[in-house]
Amino acid sequence: MALALRFGINQLKSHRNSVQNVCRISGSYVEQMQERRCYGTEVTVQAAPLAVKKTKVSKAMKAYLERAREHDEFMKTQKFEYQVGKRHLANMMGEDPETFTQEDVDDIVEEMNKLYDLEERMLRRGIHADPNQKVDLTGFQWLPKDQLEKQLVEFLNDLEYTNFTNAMDRLISLPFSYKSRDFFTKFTKPLLDQTKQLEIPKPQFDADGRQYVTIYECLRKTARGDVTIRLPGTGKITINGQDITYFEELQSREQVLFPLIFAEMLGKVDVEANIAGGGPSGQAGAIRWGIAMGLRSFVDQEMIESMRLAGLLQRDYRCRERKKFGQEGARRKYTWKKR
Repeated sequence: MALALRFGINQLKSHRNSVQNVCRISGSYVEQMQERRCYGTEVTVQAAPLAVKKTKVSKAMKAYLERAREHDEFMKTQKFEYQVGKRHLANMMGEDPETFTQEDVDDIVEEMNKLYDLEERMLRRGIHADPNQKVDLTGFQWLPKDQLEKQLVEFLNDLEYTNFTNAMDRLISLPFSYKSRDFFTKFTKPLLDQTKQLEIPKPQFDADGRQYVTIYECLRKTARGDVTIRLPGTGKITINGQDITYFEELQSREQVLFPLIFAEMLGKVDVEANIAGGGPSGQAGAIRWGIAMGLRSFVDQEMIESMRLAGLLQRDYRCRERKKFGQEGARRKYTWKKR
């Protein structure tokens, strides 16, 4: 009896445990289902606004918007360039760029128009520009970019500096530009005057009271000599005791006469040259250099600078290149033969 009662109690306990486990499992399942239902509801609520249909933009509208954007960028660039140009104009006219207004710009444009009208009236009346007073910038150059920036108190890029020099060249080419010569000289500077570094010999006087200058070490290739120039003279040229017919070739004669013609001293001075070594070309080149160096004592500084720019004062050190070993000449190679 006691054994049967104990067996029944054990069966009840086991059934109770099974029921509790089933309840626990079912409870967790119910909670999971509720959570899933809540999550599904939130997704539905949040996804509802995304269901709105998007409107399409036509090609015509896209093209219009693109043109509008390009127009805005173009106007922005033009306004910036206008402000920069206005500041440059104010600096050139000596005004304050900060207080320079559109009215000032209009006044300057009106003055420029008056100048053009004045030029037209002068031409109608037969008043022409004087060609002898033309602005000549020989021996001068425009201010470099850095110096121009300091004078204008403005930063300039390469394109703006190029436009400035082109505009100044255009103004100088006008017929009445000589009336504004002072304006152009403000933006120019002399070229590097190398003639000051070369000592110009002072003329001496001979027994006849004429001035003369002797230039030694006249070199060209293997020719060596000296040249004496006398002022005043009759244009007589003596080379080794002979006249200019010492040179048979016409080109050599032209080389000797070129410095005299360039300096406009032909027929005003006498030239005596003693030359040795070399051929006709080398001797003519040496005499030409000696005449040009001697004429510096009888011409003004402007002519000396012109002669320097023409290359008359530059010694020519070129000479024949020697033959190389294993070659047919200075540069020429022997003909290669396979066999």
